[in-house]
Amino acid sequence: MNVKFFFLTSTGAIAVILLTGFVTMLSKTKPINVLIITGGHGFEHGLFYDVFNAQPHLHYDTMVQPQANAFIATPDVDKYDLLVFYDMFDSILPAEQQAYVKLLKKGKAMIFLHHSLVSYQNWEEFIKVVGGKYHTHPVVIKGDTLKANYEHDVIMPVKVEDKLHPVTMGINDFDILDEVYGETEILPTVKPLLSTTLTKSMRYLAWINHYGNSDVLYIQLGHGPSAYANSNYRKLIRQAIEWSYSRHTAFSK
Repeated sequence: MNVKFFFLTSTGAIAVILLTGFVTMLSKTKPINVLIITGGHGFEHGLFYDVFNAQPHLHYDTMVQPQANAFIATPDVDKYDLLVFYDMFDSILPAEQQAYVKLLKKGKAMIFLHHSLVSYQNWEEFIKVVGGKYHTHPVVIKGDTLKANYEHDVIMPVKVEDKLHPVTMGINDFDILDEVYGETEILPTVKPLLSTTLTKSMRYLAWINHYGNSDVLYIQLGHGPSAYANSNYRKLIRQAIEWSYSRHTAFSK
């Protein structure tokens, strides 16, 4: 199913509701097959995977880098409907880079979470895939010097930028105790889903970035247990998976 909606009228809102109903119905009959990729950054395994265990119509496997990148470059990756990246890894071979690009041109569903924004500092194409980048060294962007930084255990006010999009539908503005990223680069072409007014944080906290024939999702939230347990975060991840699956699955087959 390859559907794009423009939410300018009440008709658009109805279309979103119909799509959400379709995703719910589909997930009840066929589990969404997900590969969760980690490596390069520690995390609370049990609590993180509980976010996915709470989704009854989801089947997932896990894989750690660098094995995951090698696997992505094989035809076996096609058995997964969706790839979720929770890694922070910097080593990637040219053939593996080409495999990412090839999958995205085929319309593969990909979601990048939190510290995955730091990955692949020397792969220039990666920022075009995700829509942003946490530069580990100061960088000048359009005359401004960005010095990316982070801070743990910050209460962030989160604003829902698009209340009609299936990823954020039914989620009101909320607060979350999480890790903040500041002075990161975000491409101007992304479609924002979440933002914050917290000055020490990057402005956008979730977005969609079109690359190839895929609408890649990035969600900055999700550093540790306080975020994993947040009901809004859990709903966001569930709806992100459902939307990304429905948006891409028919196109990529």
